[in-house]
Amino acid sequence: MINVIIVDDEPLAQDVLETYIEKISELNLVQKCSNALEANEALKTHDIDLMFLDIQMPQLTGIDFLKTLSKPPLVIFTT
Repeated sequence: MINVIIVDDEPLAQDVLETYIEKISELNLVQKCSNALEANEALKTHDIDLMFLDIQMPQLTGIDFLKTLSKPPLVIFTT
């Protein structure tokens, strides 16, 4: 099982990703996060293997957030 989080500030984008993730039995959606702070907490709290990360978010972009992580999970950038 691959543990996944979604990091996107747009609820509609989160819902679209969640719909696709639910169709793949090997993926387990652990949490949906609307910003980098929520995602950082999720990464500390859960064992995350894959992160769907929006590039354009307010305050901190997905790329800048990724640069702050010392041991990031695998990342698929979304936009």
